[in-house]
Amino acid sequence: MVLNKFGVVLALCLLAVACGEKVESDSGAAKGIESDVVASGLMNPSCVTFSPYGELTICDSGNGRVVILRDGKLIDYITGFDTEYWKVDKKTGTKRFKLGPLSALWLGKTLVVSDGGKKDGQETLLFFSAPGLAATGVASNTMVPEGVAPEKGEGNLTGMSATADQKTIYLCGQGQDDHSWLLQCDVATKKLSVFASADTQGIGTNSPMQVLDWDDTSVLALYSGKGGVDDGLIVKWDKNTAKPLGQWTLPGLTDPMGMARKAGSDQLVVVDNNWSLTEVKTGRLAKVNLVDGGKATVKIIDVSLHGPVSCVFGPQGDLFVAQLGKKFDSDKGEVIRIKGL
Repeated sequence: MVLNKFGVVLALCLLAVACGEKVESDSGAAKGIESDVVASGLMNPSCVTFSPYGELTICDSGNGRVVILRDGKLIDYITGFDTEYWKVDKKTGTKRFKLGPLSALWLGKTLVVSDGGKKDGQETLLFFSAPGLAATGVASNTMVPEGVAPEKGEGNLTGMSATADQKTIYLCGQGQDDHSWLLQCDVATKKLSVFASADTQGIGTNSPMQVLDWDDTSVLALYSGKGGVDDGLIVKWDKNTAKPLGQWTLPGLTDPMGMARKAGSDQLVVVDNNWSLTEVKTGRLAKVNLVDGGKATVKIIDVSLHGPVSCVFGPQGDLFVAQLGKKFDSDKGEVIRIKGL
């Protein structure tokens, strides 16, 4: 059966009713929402953030570099990161999803980058005080949780967020497919350690993708869950006890990979990659409100996206979304600016 756009929205709404949660759709044209491409020619871009000077900073992951957008042009900031293919087909040997730096975060004039192109258990956070080569970064320790074999230590470090005082960084790790952790890094000592684990708290959804510093006592973590399955989750974690304070499902979103908080509010936006191992599928953008009882309100925004993976609000309030583009492992990766949210 082929569904037109109305049919897709109707299907999402019926799913929400079955789950006892609320999904709405929102016509971008009707609400004055506009979008345009601000950066292109990227390979598997994985993160967008802003420098203290308001310059868009992008992890051009597949090309092993971090770039900034200056006067409409992409400028190399850190280059020479290792890269690896995230998946290799054991039967055919086909390599898919070339990845390098996965997440970037500015702490004043210091840029912190997760060195995602290394093997699991060998990845670190790298701290840069100036542009240059990846080899010049000051590294944190690697992260191998207690009881885990070294070759299965933490990898695919992503989704970084710093506390308001910039003393602690929270981030996600996905070293093992059957277990994952939220990590923390003490900025002064650059010591990386385990913060929390969904598995040990009876939370079945895994694959953490993004952390947001929420308030003085808690952080939010976005979990993507199994590929192609509507099991995404947001969990609020207590910073002191590493225990969950609340959790919300995300009806209608199959593979949420990035979220951002609008300045001065509790309004969240989430990008849904709609994951596939063999192709880039049409993604989704949603406004999400975390209401009492774990029943998140999800409003789908009518914006055309192709494999979105990360998002951030810019200094002027526009949303910037990194997406794989119409083909991964190519030069089709883009960053989209969305106005009017």
